[in-house]
Order: sequence, then structure tokens, then C-alpha cells
Amino acid sequence: VRGNGIAAGNRDIVARREVREQGVVLKHQADCPLMRWCPVPGRRVKPGLPRARNVPIGRQRYDSFQLKASKRFAAGLTFLSSYTGAKTLERISFLNVQDFNVATPDNSVLVKQSADQIDVPRKFNFAGVFELPFGKGKHFATNINKVGNFLIGGWELNANITYMKGLNVNYPNAAQATPGSAALDNPTIAQYFNTSLWNDSTGKRVGTQEPFTLRNFPLRFSNVRLPGYKNWDASISKYFPIHERLRAQFKFEAVNALNHPWFTGIQSVDVTNAQFGRLNPSQGNLPRFLKLGLNLQF
Repeated sequence: VRGNGIAAGNRDIVARREVREQGVVLKHQADCPLMRWCPVPGRRVKPGLPRARNVPIGRQRYDSFQLKASKRFAAGLTFLSSYTGAKTLERISFLNVQDFNVATPDNSVLVKQSADQIDVPRKFNFAGVFELPFGKGKHFATNINKVGNFLIGGWELNANITYMKGLNVNYPNAAQATPGSAALDNPTIAQYFNTSLWNDSTGKRVGTQEPFTLRNFPLRFSNVRLPGYKNWDASISKYFPIHERLRAQFKFEAVNALNHPWFTGIQSVDVTNAQFGRLNPSQGNLPRFLKLGLNLQF
């Protein structure tokens, strides 16, 4: 539902469960995109019982505040800009498999947390076109001769700018040994969040969660986010009239003109891994890309 700059909505997430003689058998598997726990395949069920059915027990909620400013083409300028402040929360994951209520699935205890890969708290976008005011019929050099107008007239600038807050980060596979926020004021590639919180009093790294114990720590950080997306695309172009119905266009484009890298993941959130807490240096966007083009239009 959208109106007056406010957007809100709910979306049911369907979890699949398998009904068996002695309850529901669940297993953690990475290829289940909606739930962290999915039915174990290949098990026989008692004759007469349904093998599987869909139970809507998950939910996402999106709330946002949106602003937009635009200018229709006039005096050689047009642009469209927007700002969105949003929050997307989800309840689709179990902290422990025991939280699934077989008798009444709607009463299952689901973790309320930032939605994975889609929760973007802030985003700004600007797209604009500006015709340079030089040449015949323009504000400057309006009476210039044909040669001068051929050189300085008809140039056009284009820009597309996007700034976006980073996505959330999964929580490590062990509880903190020291309480406190893991967010750092100046995170680096070598240490993107405060990994010392997972060291005991002797400085030794804690181990992973013990088998057959209940998880009592989050699935996702509440205040640690990946680096944001910062991108400037720009171009400058000019039309050269050749004949009444024939003209050439010269265009110079720069994708990611400021060459801002976008890092989109953590090397590892496994406390036993040597890469624990390190930012993945693989760039998720294109590096600076320059292109020259000459087109004929007729």
C-alpha cells in the first residue's frame, strides 16, 4: 500500500513441513531459501498420512518513508531524485528446531530480525540531464558562427548517482564471551567487527556451540552492516548535424566514475575459521569502466 510517501505491507512466507507418525522431522539445509529448517527427504511415512503440506507461519513487514523531487525539462535541465528510509523485518527462522509447534504451527516461535538481503535502511538516487548553455540559441555564445557552434554547441551531461546503506551480517556460530556491541567505528578489511568479544578471559577464541544444546544467541547482527553502495555513473555527449536527416553522436561514458568498490560479504562468521570477521575483498560492482562511442543516426 503506497500513498503520501508512506509504504507498508505484510507478506506471508510459506514454510513446508512433513507430517509423520511421530511428529515432524526437520533438517538444516542450505538449499531451502525460505526456511532454515526443511523436511528431511526420502523418509517413509505411515500410509494414509499426507506426505507434505504448506503451512503459512512466516511473515515479513516493510515500512518506509519516501521523498521524491523532480524537474521537468526546462532551460536545458531535467532531473529526478528520491530518498527512502525503510525497515524490513522478518519472522521466518527458528532459533532452535524445537520452537516449531507441530500441533499449532501459528504458535511457533520465530525470530524477529532484519530481513536478509533486502533490508536497506536508507537509499538515495539522483538521475539528471543538463544541456550545456553554449552555442546558438543558448545563454552563452548565442551568436557564434557555424564552426564555433559545431565545436562548443550541443553538449549534454548525464549523471546517475546512488547511495545505499549496507546489508545486514549474519551472527557468528557461537555466543559472545564478552557482552557489548560488535560494531566498530572504523572497521577494516582485516577486522570488520569486534571479534575480540568472542575471546575468553585468557584471550583464547571460544568454541562453536556445543552439540545437543539450545542456541541462545541471535541469528543476525542488529547493528553490524556491510559497507554501503556508492556509485556515480556519468556521461557527456554531443550531436553533430551532418545533413537534414543525418547526424552523428559522440559519447563518453564512465561507469562507477569515482571507482568506489562495493564489498558484499564477510569471509567467515565461523569462530574457528582463520578468516573470522574479515571482510571479503571481492568487489561486488564493476570497477571504473570508460567507454567512447560514435553513432550515426538517420
